[in-house]
Amino acid sequence: MRSLQTRLSTGLIVSLIILFSLQWLIVSRSIRSLTEGYIESRLRHDSEGLLAAINPAKENAPLTLNQGRVDLIYNRPFSGHYYLIRSDDHLLSSRSLWDYDLPIPDVSVGETRRLYSPGPGGQNLLLLVNGFNKQDRPVIIAVAEDLSEIEVDIRHFQLIYGAVSLAILVVLIIIQRLIIGVGLAPLKKVRGDITSLEKGDIHHLREEVPGEIRPLIREINHLLETMTERMQRSRKALGNLAHALKTPLTLLTQLSDREEIRNCPEIRHHLIEHTGTLRNLLERELRRARLAGTPRPGQQIVLETEIRYLLDALKKIYKDKALEIRYSIPPGGILSGDREDMLELLGNLLDNACKWARGKVSLTVEKDNGISFCIEDDGPGCPDDELTRLSQRGVRIDESAAGHGLGLAIVRDIVDQYSGEIAFGRSEDLGGFKVSVRLPAQGASR
Repeated sequence: MRSLQTRLSTGLIVSLIILFSLQWLIVSRSIRSLTEGYIESRLRHDSEGLLAAINPAKENAPLTLNQGRVDLIYNRPFSGHYYLIRSDDHLLSSRSLWDYDLPIPDVSVGETRRLYSPGPGGQNLLLLVNGFNKQDRPVIIAVAEDLSEIEVDIRHFQLIYGAVSLAILVVLIIIQRLIIGVGLAPLKKVRGDITSLEKGDIHHLREEVPGEIRPLIREINHLLETMTERMQRSRKALGNLAHALKTPLTLLTQLSDREEIRNCPEIRHHLIEHTGTLRNLLERELRRARLAGTPRPGQQIVLETEIRYLLDALKKIYKDKALEIRYSIPPGGILSGDREDMLELLGNLLDNACKWARGKVSLTVEKDNGISFCIEDDGPGCPDDELTRLSQRGVRIDESAAGHGLGLAIVRDIVDQYSGEIAFGRSEDLGGFKVSVRLPAQGASR
């Protein structure tokens, strides 16, 4: 669908073009009609003058015309002004016609006909034919005038008027584009607010917008509040459930240390195993609930700052190993997403690498159309057959490979939540375990 600005501009431009075209056509026809109406009134006046200039004649005598009462323009050859007078079989024509035969229709007494007719030299004549009664004799008087010069003037007027109308049309189009741009400027502010909302700079959209879109903004804000409330209720309910389950699990764990249980090693083994599994699953689901999102739709994460914080913490935790942790981060590395999610993802991967590394851990961050993390260590790694299973979507990582348990399960959950990709392998440089994670551009917006 085209943008609102394009649709409005197109509609207004088409409307203006149609309006100005109709205006040009109406004005042109009005000018022609007024001009021809004026010529017709003059021809009617000339017809009456010619009728008065006819000399009285006896019955069956030919008509004669008093030339002294006839305008001189009718005596100049091809002047563009012509007349014909016909009574019975007698015909009088203006000298201006010379020898040109101008056909005229028959009309009855009192009848008037207006028509266009070709004239001498290709002239376009407006012909007015009137029927009169002179001395009880029917007389037909036809008076014509050349419209060629008038048509040239009309075309000249149409050209000038069209050029002026076109200039006005262009100015109006520019003005209406500016008006539409100003009118739609609040939508650009809304788009900026949505971007800020995605980045986490604001928590709701401003409602200082035009009345037409204010209901939409209010619905969006209401939706954000509803989602936040539901998420908080879900977290609270899950947290309450987890705390409620921790007490029975603690009691079951203590029960396994009782003497009568110790005397049944097989029962004690199954009890410890299942309570441990329940504890891990409980911790996993609690973390998954936290991954459901935060009240802030997005944040700007400065990768170098956060990674340095993680590495300092890990060096203190594994100070006995004296690990060499190398990292490579592109300049200006900023990621849009939830800070806690990213710290959870990198923290689990780096903690897993530090746990199994013999002395070296490597972190590489790359940015293209998204962002990629690669964590490697020089530890024992993971068997190739288990690596294949780890890469299969839907396989529970905490049950797939010993030593790469709940932490990697949480990582897979985060990557899935952000529509990313994760791959496991063996490090070519360090020889140990390798995890590659790629998150799409703005994937953290979810």
